[in-house]
Amino acid sequence: MPKIKAEAKLVENVRSVVGNTRAHIVTCDLPAAAGGSDAGPTALELALMALADCGVTIFADVCKKSNIEPSKVDVVAEADKSPDSPVITGVTMKVAVSAKGRKELLEGAWRRTEANCPVLFIFKESIPVKVEFEAKPE
Repeated sequence: MPKIKAEAKLVENVRSVVGNTRAHIVTCDLPAAAGGSDAGPTALELALMALADCGVTIFADVCKKSNIEPSKVDVVAEADKSPDSPVITGVTMKVAVSAKGRKELLEGAWRRTEANCPVLFIFKESIPVKVEFEAKPE
């Protein structure tokens, strides 16, 4: 089975760079209040950004294949998280779409988007994660 790969490397303090195999790189960091330099989104923010973008991208693709021409597609992903916990307790996606066509047609396109958005699936379903840890003392 083909793999999708991401790799992160610590740069300094709590700032890191994460990239994929297609030469795209994003800087991640913690906010200054949490000890970082606020040089980029946190990993959790990046995950929410991926969720919002997946909704926009897959919806646009579904629309293209369905001959729907949206004039506006906005998706906001909001996570509920206590400041003293690393765990999010819920996510809300707010979707605003404008296009010529019946409301039912647009709603159907969004249902197909939800069924085909891989990042939404990650948030909705429990996916096993295998961790292989290697420590090399110096």
